[in-house]
Amino acid sequence: MKKILVAATAALALATPALAFEVKWGGDFNNRFSYSTQADLSRTIAGEGNSFINVTGAAIDTKKNSEDSDFFGEVKYRLTLTGTDDDKKAKGVLGFEFGGRKFGQRGGLDFAGDDNIFEFRWGYVDFEVPFDPASRLIVGLQPVGYNKFLWSDNAAGVKWVSKRGALGYSLGWFRDDVGNTGNGGGVKLENDDAYALDVTYAIEGGPKLNAFGIYLEEGQEDLVGTTDTMDKQLWLGLAGEGQVGALFYGFTGIYLTGEINAGAGTFTGGTETSLDREAYLLNAEVTYKFDKARLKAGWLYTTGDDDDTDGDAENFANIDAYMGGFGSVVVFDSFADDNTLATAPFIFDRGLNMPYVALDYDLNDKASVGASALYILTAEDLGEDKDLGVEVAARASYAITKNLKAGIEAGYLIGGDAWDELASDDDGDDVFRTDASIRFMF
Repeated sequence: MKKILVAATAALALATPALAFEVKWGGDFNNRFSYSTQADLSRTIAGEGNSFINVTGAAIDTKKNSEDSDFFGEVKYRLTLTGTDDDKKAKGVLGFEFGGRKFGQRGGLDFAGDDNIFEFRWGYVDFEVPFDPASRLIVGLQPVGYNKFLWSDNAAGVKWVSKRGALGYSLGWFRDDVGNTGNGGGVKLENDDAYALDVTYAIEGGPKLNAFGIYLEEGQEDLVGTTDTMDKQLWLGLAGEGQVGALFYGFTGIYLTGEINAGAGTFTGGTETSLDREAYLLNAEVTYKFDKARLKAGWLYTTGDDDDTDGDAENFANIDAYMGGFGSVVVFDSFADDNTLATAPFIFDRGLNMPYVALDYDLNDKASVGASALYILTAEDLGEDKDLGVEVAARASYAITKNLKAGIEAGYLIGGDAWDELASDDDGDDVFRTDASIRFMF
């Protein structure tokens, strides 16, 4: 792999003068360290839409035992190669990720250090549509770039993007073919396809509005000798952001509808063969900037399902998103974003009801400090209560050089009644967690 990368780079570099091409490398080298008093609460299973699930696929146990405390170091290095033609009408992008592994991890970063820890993140061509300079076509494995609560990761597909004055819009088709190679009897399974429409309009002197619709089919139908499952989901959303003086604001509203079809006995109750989806997400946030400080307040709410037997699925679901930006260290994303308790804007199928506040202050042009508080509840009862607890967190960062930054965060979760109910003995323990990062970006 190393030889291939070196050869490709050399070939591009030699061809640059003749082809009038500009080739650039970009990098994000992140070294992260974490300590938690309950490390088993800081591991999520890989995949989309997981929240409060650990690596075994079982529900978490919020009771601390003698082996729960843990400290680890981790590396995640990302490289991006961008080749652009001289008139900026076309570019090709390759993105790689090395690492995402803990120090000493078996099959990852043991002392030999020669294991396969490579991920192909991006590989796409972005070019101007002939006869329409206002439009571009993006083909390949690309960042999808939709609403941060719904779908913000990467996917393989085709996306047409156009911008005309204050109006921007796009159409996209993406495919997830994981597991769709046959059912053992030579019958090809159906592909998982997503279709997206995205429209943005910047109101002069007002907010920037974004309306979007995404339709996704996951599963297979009309198979012989196996159980059919098909989840058809349609998200319709409106988001906006703007500024009034020193006050910055943003909001998001997403409505989910659709239907889940499966064989008899699949769902709780035993007789239902389909569930009707109906759920929504709401978020509102304001930030006031004064002098060197920023004060933020917000609220996030997603519906949950309070009855598993009524034929309806009322819990919000998303495709693939990350829950950073709320100031949480224990429950949601922090520096160690791959080892966090929840990766989606919901808890199990019970939704989320979370007000939050944060204050950040720039000590100078290199150093900043901050603190956050989050009151974390489910929208519907988790057991007999909704109160997971209050998380308080503090953070600090320092720019060592223009491209090198160090930071540390610490969070403490004071568990509530619902947190206790998740414990093996109905008495959950509070959690302390701290993460540190040394990050080089170019």
